[in-house]
Amino acid sequence: MAATAQNPPPPRTLNVQRLADARRPEIQSLHSLVSSRLSASFRLPRSLRRRTTSHLRRSKRSRSSASRDSPPSDASDDDADQNREKKKVCRRERRRRELTSNPELGFVVAGDGTKRLRTHVWHAKRFQMVKRWGFYLPLGIQGRGRGSRAVLKLLQNGTLIHDASYYLPIQLEGPQDCLVSVLKMVLIPSPPGISEMPSVQLSHKVLQGACYQDAMLYHMDSSASRLIAPVKYMWHHMRSEIVECKNSSNNESGILSVWKLWIWVHAAAFHEGYNALRAACEKQQLHANGATVSCVSQEGRIARLDIMGAKASQLMNKILCPVTISDKACLTSEAQKQFNMDQIEKLPPGAILTLRVKDPRLLSSDLNLEFDEVPVNLDSLDSCKLYDNTELWDSHCKMDPPVLESILCTEKNKKRLNTLFLKPTNQEMLAGQQKDGSSRSCTVILLRHSLGWSIILPLSWVKPFWLSMVSNGAHVIGLRERRWVAWKNKVPCFPYDFPDSEAYKSLLADQGALFDASAQLRPHNRQPLKTPMPPPWDCVVASSHHICKNTIHCKAPNLDVYVPRTTEALKDCVGKMDTGDKGFVCLVRVLISAFKEGLFEDSAVVCAPCTDDLSGWNNTRLAEEVEEYQEKWQLQLTQSAVESYFMQLESDRWALQVPEDPVDLKSFRWPIGFVTTGAVHACNDRVAMAFCDIRILAALRRQQYLQTETKQPEIFVLVRNMKSTAYRRAIATIVLEQQQEDLHFL
Repeated sequence: MAATAQNPPPPRTLNVQRLADARRPEIQSLHSLVSSRLSASFRLPRSLRRRTTSHLRRSKRSRSSASRDSPPSDASDDDADQNREKKKVCRRERRRRELTSNPELGFVVAGDGTKRLRTHVWHAKRFQMVKRWGFYLPLGIQGRGRGSRAVLKLLQNGTLIHDASYYLPIQLEGPQDCLVSVLKMVLIPSPPGISEMPSVQLSHKVLQGACYQDAMLYHMDSSASRLIAPVKYMWHHMRSEIVECKNSSNNESGILSVWKLWIWVHAAAFHEGYNALRAACEKQQLHANGATVSCVSQEGRIARLDIMGAKASQLMNKILCPVTISDKACLTSEAQKQFNMDQIEKLPPGAILTLRVKDPRLLSSDLNLEFDEVPVNLDSLDSCKLYDNTELWDSHCKMDPPVLESILCTEKNKKRLNTLFLKPTNQEMLAGQQKDGSSRSCTVILLRHSLGWSIILPLSWVKPFWLSMVSNGAHVIGLRERRWVAWKNKVPCFPYDFPDSEAYKSLLADQGALFDASAQLRPHNRQPLKTPMPPPWDCVVASSHHICKNTIHCKAPNLDVYVPRTTEALKDCVGKMDTGDKGFVCLVRVLISAFKEGLFEDSAVVCAPCTDDLSGWNNTRLAEEVEEYQEKWQLQLTQSAVESYFMQLESDRWALQVPEDPVDLKSFRWPIGFVTTGAVHACNDRVAMAFCDIRILAALRRQQYLQTETKQPEIFVLVRNMKSTAYRRAIATIVLEQQQEDLHFL
């Protein structure tokens, strides 16, 4: 109630003694009444007493033993204080301090050297954690790995977030032409030359830092191209420096523009990719004529959060509030002053946007902030423009951590006390003082992709953004759910869908070792069938020899798997095979759709049908009422044939065994590829992702063209789960025939 002349405001201070004197008669009468009812006994029975000191830690030793072990009486108080400091803190308290701390740089490291994400405490309470690629990562929600239907429903109608801080950036710094030369050595597709970029609009935007680009990172100067990992790279123009040109005849110094480049690599292939990039930089330095290219790891400095779903932009609009600061040293660009977060959805996929935003914890509070928003229409701006900011790009620049949560809580409490005309205590005032070096705003980089957004921010700012997104209704997913999202959008997920990388082989080898270890704990008669992990891709060569009548044989010990991901690379691969190059197996990514029934699992075998299989299949496809058609076509292996389909050799390699029994040979089908990501359970879409030999697919298509006399892009194949005896009919679609590039990944 507002203070008026009739109702004066309450006094600022209250005198308790004067209040008691004024109410003395009332208090005495109340005391006499209570005393008469309790018979002048005000002590509470011991059985009803509340133990208010039970939370205190008490020594288990008796007082006498403590007195015996106590130091002599002449010991000073300083010695006693030192003894208390030497006392070891309990593990729970040490772990709480370690995991709740927020250092400016670096990941928290466990005793065995495994790194923890900044959201480790949040995930460990709710998710199943797994030690993988040098990190403790959330595998998925606790349980048996179900819940795909709910996750995919949230993808269509909600928001999903994932802590992708295990994607680590590698920074290259040097002249522009030198950086392009380094990328040409290790990236496919490589960026065009400097003179070619103005004619190519997208490449020019990537060079100017307005867009990022997807590419495949390969080893340099390898006989057969060996994939390291899919990467994203983005440019940033930094400054101009004076660099000596040793090749000039006059030995004069010239001004070269120094550029920076980030290459984001998955943690599974980070060390391999870093070594390859460093080797390429050293090779370029020999021919750079004095200009050097530095290769620096940004691990432990920058984090990345992925936001996916139909309402991702709405969540971004809630937690991101662009600001301008009165201090001229922190002024943002003019383009940022004209940016409006309500129109963030207009940015196209691949766009990069740099903003300085408020601390998201302050958006829901009523604290007085020294920020001024200047929202203006975005239509007048270039939607693919990178705003000027070098805080995140400069590895030597100090990034201020966020304000402590305790300080914000103290400030909120102080404001509530002010509304009640009360003063905070001295202890609260000291706790509310902000430490030097903390900030209430930070710089973030937004990356737009087809599924949503990626936020690149300082590592110390992960917790405030993470808790704000969760509080605003975002659903957290782990590695398993992230793979479901990739399957739903028909894009590969690294390293599960990259059989030509070392990360894929090591991951599946570790999973196979865990499976074998758990199988050994069971009785011998109840042990499951042992299957090859990873699948024996070199066994596809035997099928190529049988179907395509090639001169290649299956006993080549060191065959490389190569997967072309552009139409130009596919043409080169087919040209090498036509010339007789037998050093690699060329695979292409295909989408396998179940024809009538069947659910294909990971590592399922894709087989080539014979002529009799196609004749029965065509009759089924040409029937007018296919849904009412009773399945009469069946092809099954015997259980002994399933167990001997792949045999493990003494060298731990797996070989394809062609059955000698005529009955088993009649139902035997040659393998042409394997499924890397099976169909997700509880979903109506029964599409799996597989990799098959391009030469065998071409031979099957020619054979089916001649038999059906119709030219269709689909190819009829058979698929059998690794432990199943039944073949299922399916339709394979080559991805590169539907699009020019197959570079997008998740």
